[in-house]
Amino acid sequence: MDKLHRLQQKNMSVTEYRQKMELYMMRASIREEEPTTIVRFLIGLNLEIRDNVELLPNMDLNDLIQLCIKVEQ
Repeated sequence: MDKLHRLQQKNMSVTEYRQKMELYMMRASIREEEPTTIVRFLIGLNLEIRDNVELLPNMDLNDLIQLCIKVEQ
């Protein structure tokens, strides 16, 4: 649980960051509402990616991840 709370993207790709977040959530047996997971995902993103996606209209987690990957590229 502590690793999940401290998780930051840093030098990982968006895909690697998402996979690590999913792994930590599974290990800690965390099931949460999608809006909560979206906030958790955004908080750990690198600022330059977060700044480009967080003000966009509400979207589901998969759409957000795909958008983050595009911004990253």
